[in-house]
Amino acid sequence: MDGILFYWMSWIVWVIVMYFIPKRVPFRFDFLFHLLAVMVLAGYNLEVFLLSIHMSGLYLIFILCVYIRKQSIIKIIELISGCLIITLAYASFQLFSMLDPIWLIMKPSYLLCIFLNYLILLLFKNWKHRLFVLLVGLIMGDLVYSGLLVYHSLSYEALTYEWHDNAVLILCANIVWRLLELMSRYIFSSSQSRFLSKQRKGNFNQ
Repeated sequence: MDGILFYWMSWIVWVIVMYFIPKRVPFRFDFLFHLLAVMVLAGYNLEVFLLSIHMSGLYLIFILCVYIRKQSIIKIIELISGCLIITLAYASFQLFSMLDPIWLIMKPSYLLCIFLNYLILLLFKNWKHRLFVLLVGLIMGDLVYSGLLVYHSLSYEALTYEWHDNAVLILCANIVWRLLELMSRYIFSSSQSRFLSKQRKGNFNQ
């Protein structure tokens, strides 16, 4: 059933942040409010001409644009460029999967997750920028894909529950990769400190 992964992960994250994150942490309340708003708005549609769009995506676009307004002009241009790349990559993947599905060697959601996460790792080093660009790119990509189908008289509902499931899968994979990065850095630093301590003891014994 579409939307199960989205709601499960959203509620799990909401409970963790609500009960296990200290209240003094910045943006805690904002994050809880926005996450709850996205879960509520995911079930409502907005009809714009021939397009049918779930309102949660539009809300996310607005909130994310508000939060990056304090960035420098160069950084904003960089983020917008990354969003355009992810947008085109998402729309192209969806078009190819519809027109030539024979090359899909596994479930399209998994291929899309691998493809977009590999692409975002090449574009950005900062994990916050990765999440921002991925989310905005996914929203804009589905809107572009929807517009192309509607232009050719094919009905398509943008930002559906299936899209929410794919977005959660992609973002979770990116967060797991970030945790692996932190773990590898910790292992490297701990092993290096042990090596240096052993080397110092060896020099001292000599």
